[in-house]
Amino acid sequence: MKFTTLPRVRLANLPTPLQELKNFSKELGGPRIFVKRDDLTGLAFGGNKTRKLEYILAEALAQKSDYIVTSAGFHSNWCTQT
Repeated sequence: MKFTTLPRVRLANLPTPLQELKNFSKELGGPRIFVKRDDLTGLAFGGNKTRKLEYILAEALAQKSDYIVTSAGFHSNWCTQT
């Protein structure tokens, strides 16, 4: 199965931008370095958690689940998003 065929609930504002780290590249004297700005997905505290949640919720909806139960640390961004 291809990743693109998995059920998904669209939550994030995608695609997120790439940001060039010019000073870091210059400091290393090497190639151009970029970072993927998944903190800009637009949902709660963003990040890769939003991408993961899109697939988990799709599966829960397909199974006609009434609840989503999760756990993590006290200050967890994952729990905030869920």
